[in-house]
Amino acid sequence: MKPPQKSGGAIFIPARREGRINGDQELLNPIRYFGHQIDVKGIFVAVFSATLPIIAVDAGPQGEVERAREVLETSAKAYKNVAALRDTLSYVVNAPGSEQETKTEEYGFGPGRRVFVKNALLEAVALDKTFYLEQSDVPDKYVSASYDRDFGSILRNVAGAGSLFEPPPLAMHEGKSLDACVDTFRFNLLEPLRIDGYRLVVGDDKKTYDEVHFAASNGELSVGINPETHFLERISFQVKPPGAPEGFLVRVNGTFSPRASTEPPISFTAGSRSVVNNLTELTSKRLASGSPAPDFALETLDGKKITLQDLRGSVVLVDFWATWCVPCWKALKETQSIADWAAAEKLPVKVFAVNTLEKGSDTGEKLKRVQTFWRSQGFVMPTLFDSNSEMFKAFQSPGLPSVVLISPSGKILRSHEGLFPEMRETLKRELREGLTEAK
Repeated sequence: MKPPQKSGGAIFIPARREGRINGDQELLNPIRYFGHQIDVKGIFVAVFSATLPIIAVDAGPQGEVERAREVLETSAKAYKNVAALRDTLSYVVNAPGSEQETKTEEYGFGPGRRVFVKNALLEAVALDKTFYLEQSDVPDKYVSASYDRDFGSILRNVAGAGSLFEPPPLAMHEGKSLDACVDTFRFNLLEPLRIDGYRLVVGDDKKTYDEVHFAASNGELSVGINPETHFLERISFQVKPPGAPEGFLVRVNGTFSPRASTEPPISFTAGSRSVVNNLTELTSKRLASGSPAPDFALETLDGKKITLQDLRGSVVLVDFWATWCVPCWKALKETQSIADWAAAEKLPVKVFAVNTLEKGSDTGEKLKRVQTFWRSQGFVMPTLFDSNSEMFKAFQSPGLPSVVLISPSGKILRSHEGLFPEMRETLKRELREGLTEAK
């Protein structure tokens, strides 16, 4: 491939079409890459922060795909050969109705069979043959499980498809196949990816990147790879999450900060904490079981006022969510199934979704957004409208999504933050236990 050439401020790339939007629309205009918040236009669209005026010269899609595979295979070898590495993925998610904020996922591996992945809530550590999971607001417990060198597999089994995800560089370091490594770029949102193209780009930082483009049935993704170190440095994607309303897209922009590790070896200290078997047993101390549940008085989307006092005598399940929170959509489907189950079994269980943390100062605009989303999903359980997030704050701002179970006498039974494995069956069991305890 010929090197990029500059002309009148633009960069001429002897490669293919500029890029694609929704399949085959081709762009031959300047492109801005990167933008984000794991907040998704329903899709992860990570756009590079630099504006890159690029003119593409057709070199044939098949040649691009072959070159893209070569670049990815070289990157995989670089990660496999490094003895120890630390990295931070910083990203911004941009979705309708959300507040933009920078999120991070730190990870590292080596020397030897030592791995960690960490975000603001969870940290997973693998040492030799043991996997550990801890939650930042649970100081007295941790999860332990056996580890067989496939970090992504044990992470999914223990933590579920929630906020922690397997970093692609880690899959490369473990020597997984190229297809398996590509699969990690889906970030629990994109449908299966196919390698779609390659470009050599120059950013406003004067650095050159190998850019590999991927396409999925519900979005697209691009990664920028340093051609000297062969490490990932930039990522951007956009996605329409499964079940998203028409026109809802999530865009994500992110940067990697890889560095060969000179830090202390990865370790884990149990201390005086007790070990538990799964994530659902890591119960936050912010909403301690047996403590009085905060009272609330909110209206449903059709204007009916609901208070906790009115619900005495029933076990209550509340599910905090927001329209922009893609994991919340999955949780809501589980919650709706619980509501259907309780009604079919004629159990004294009341299920409410609680919309909160919606962006904007206009209450009417936020309510309309929530109503439109609710209709698009076909949910029939009631949702409460927490316009100023007062109920969410009263429940100690547990995060999104979060589920809280309240006893017939108004005490906290259990609380869960995020998605977790076997969510539906776990909640059914806990509701039955709550009903038994009330007798």
